[in-house]
Amino acid sequence: MCDSEIFDKAIVKYFAPIARELGLPLAKVSDGIYEIPSPHFIMRIRLHTGHRRGFNVLLRRASFRKFDENEPFVQYDIGCFLELYGEDLKKTFIEVDSDDDFMRQAQLLAEATKRHGVPYLIGKCKDFDAVREIVKKRARENIEKIRELRFPKNVRKEWI
Repeated sequence: MCDSEIFDKAIVKYFAPIARELGLPLAKVSDGIYEIPSPHFIMRIRLHTGHRRGFNVLLRRASFRKFDENEPFVQYDIGCFLELYGEDLKKTFIEVDSDDDFMRQAQLLAEATKRHGVPYLIGKCKDFDAVREIVKKRARENIEKIRELRFPKNVRKEWI
């Protein structure tokens, strides 16, 4: 099955009930992108566009209705929230090799959304800045590690 077709099925099966239970809309933004907006946060559910098969669940403040998806520190993957609350990411993020794996991934991400996304959507969590700080700290650490690597002379400094 085409990933966009199975993605739509996963949204209907696992994420539409979450939106319905909260009384929030579930909007298809474009092929491979859905959003559940609330007055507090917007949850974006996006089909992977990279090398891996699967999808992402991202949260951003509702004040960022229009945003650049590539701008750092605006939206955060549900995995960042799992880490904040001490959950093992390996229990939620699985390798997706088949349609069954894809649907299992959807179910696991929907369960993570219920635990850690819903409280933001309904305005009960106030620790969004803690997630931002964790991600910024990790980014600084990774930049330092990259700077310590020895690259060939033909690698331009601005690429590092």
